[in-house]
Parts: sequence; C-alpha cells; structure tokens
Amino acid sequence: MKKIFILAIIVRLIFLYLFRNISNYDLRSYVQVGELTLKGINIYPSVANLHHPYLPFFLYIEAMAVWLGQSKIIIIIIIKIINIIFDSGILYLVYLLSKKNLKTAFLYAINPVTILVTTLHGQFDVIPLFFILLTIYLLNRKNELGGILSFSFAILTKTWPILFFIPIMRRIMNKKLLILIIIFPVIFSLIYVWLFKSSLFNIGKTLIYYQGLWGIWGWTSLLGKQRILFQKLTTLIFLISFFRYSWFNTEKNLIKNILKLLFFFFVFTTNFSIQYFVWIIPFLIIEKPRKYIFLILMICIYLLSFYYFLLFCQTCKVTPNWLMISQNITGFVLWLSFIKVGYLSSK
Repeated sequence: MKKIFILAIIVRLIFLYLFRNISNYDLRSYVQVGELTLKGINIYPSVANLHHPYLPFFLYIEAMAVWLGQSKIIIIIIIKIINIIFDSGILYLVYLLSKKNLKTAFLYAINPVTILVTTLHGQFDVIPLFFILLTIYLLNRKNELGGILSFSFAILTKTWPILFFIPIMRRIMNKKLLILIIIFPVIFSLIYVWLFKSSLFNIGKTLIYYQGLWGIWGWTSLLGKQRILFQKLTTLIFLISFFRYSWFNTEKNLIKNILKLLFFFFVFTTNFSIQYFVWIIPFLIIEKPRKYIFLILMICIYLLSFYYFLLFCQTCKVTPNWLMISQNITGFVLWLSFIKVGYLSSK
C-alpha cells in the first residue's frame, strides 16, 4: 500500500506542476474570498452568492493561503495541495473500505477524474467526500458519535452531503445523536457572525438560493433555455423524488446504498456542475459494477471537453462550435451510460 500511496502523491504533484499556471473562475474566486476574509470583510450574501455559496469554513483555508502565498499562483498551489492531502486520505479510506484490496486502491490512485478536478480545476469536493467516506468507515466500526461528527463536518465543507442523510440516519441506533449533525455548521456560522458582523439569515439565504447549472446535463439539456420559475419547480420536484427514492432504498450496505443514490442523482438531476463527478468515483471503484471502467473513461473524456478551454484556449472568448457540439454529444452519451451502468448495478 505504501508504494501505491507514494505513486498517487507523485502523480498528483506532477499534474499540479503541469497545471500551475491554469486560471479559472473558481480559482479566482478562492483568491478574492481569501483576500476579503483576511481583511475581515463579510462576504455574505453579495460576494458569497457568486463566489462562495457554502457555509463559512473553506474561506478560512482561502484566507490562510492568501496569507502564506506571495503570488496568486502560490495561493492556488497551496489550496490544491490541501485538496491533494484530502484526496490521499480518500485513497486510504478506499483501501480500508475495500477490505484492504490493493487493486482497488491502485485504481483510485490513478483514476484521472479526481486528478483532473483536483489539480486542474481546483475544486475541493474531495474534502466533503473524504468526510463522507470517513463517516461510513466509522459507522461500520460501530463508532456512531465519530460518524455523526464526521458527517456534520462534511456538510460544513459543502452542503451536498445532506443528500445522504437518510441512509446515514438509519445506521445510527442512538437517535439522540442525530442532533449533532448540525453542530459544526451551527458553530462555524455563529463564529463567523460574531467575527465578521454578518447574520445567520444572510448565510442561510446564500445556501438556499444556490443551485448548479440548469439545462447543461441529462434530460434538462434537451429542453433548452427555460424561465427561472420552471427551473426552480423542476429542481424542487427532483429533490422530493430523490429523498423519496432514498427513503425506500433499504440497502443496508452504505457503500451500495449511496452508489444507488448517486446513480439516481446523475440520471435525474436538474442542476449540474462537472466537479460532481468526483462524488461517485470511490463508490464505483469499491463496488465495481459492470462497465464501471468504461463509465470512468467516459467521464474523463467529458471533463477534457470542458477543460480544453483551460488547457489550450484561455484567451478564447467564444466556445468554438465544434467544441460545443462535442460536449453535447459526449455529455448525452455519458448520461445514457449512467442509465445503463446504474441499471446493470441494480440487477
């Protein structure tokens, strides 16, 4: 396992070096939010709505990176290194959750999806994902208090882990512990309100109004542009359907249960961002449903169709028609692949 771990670190550091000069909206947002936080300026709701639609945690990491960094490149490298640290933690948890299967650990170590999103895009979804997997590991070991606190921290880093509340809740025998799920979001929010003269209402408003991009993935991509009211309505219907499916999903194995939920999510979701693909990778690699390698490769191709801009066309102001067409075709094929692999995994 030590050799696999070292290989994973080396591969990620190589890609970090290769992509050190990459800039994108998210990376610029990290720097902006970090600078404002370091100056003691409240970002909720105006700045946060556009650049930090999360609870007040990662902004401290951004501020620390700004304080340590001598330039924007160094700031981004620091943030990406933190991502790599948590991704390395995921690798070890994948090893443990797969019953110390070295092949499974190796597959995660070299999977291109997580590497691209973490070292090129710079998104930090590996942090909440680490805490979700840690939650599962702790619950499997009958450590309910540790599992609840880990899940609470996952929600603090990004709010999407709340999607898995129902299967986590069912594994907790001492239901009194469930109240602790809100402990870290509440504590960090109160500290931020006190330090930055903000309000819980503004923080909450930022979270409620945030949504991924509508109409770029799956069935919604076939509908074209729609009014905001229609987008909000379809999102509400999706969320109700998702939690209903989660309620009736009685699979006791948490890895299998959450993998089923993720297939449902990617098939039916109305809102989407490409970093979401990171969520499903460790679950695919641990469970190994039929055609899962094909699905991971398709995800990688789809990501590269978006990252083409970052790699080869940073000065381009308009997406070339050939690239837009390739994204649409690849995305639709990938969506159909999620349907197929999800169906095969349920048999």
